[in-house]
Amino acid sequence: MNDFKVTLGAYASGVIVWTVLICTAALMIANIVTIYNIYIVIDSMWVEIEHIKETNIGLFQFIEAHRDDFN
Repeated sequence: MNDFKVTLGAYASGVIVWTVLICTAALMIANIVTIYNIYIVIDSMWVEIEHIKETNIGLFQFIEAHRDDFN
């Protein structure tokens, strides 16, 4: 009976260890996917910011060139 308890304890310990490892690996994969998605969002936002910056520079240059036309 004592031998059965040792075997059962080792089995339960192994199950717990593998469960924790699988959960940890799943969370790592989920975090990596989330980080990649955030990177994509930041990259697309940066492209939009550069586009708006170019538009504002062009608008400012237009206003400076035609400032006297509006008076």
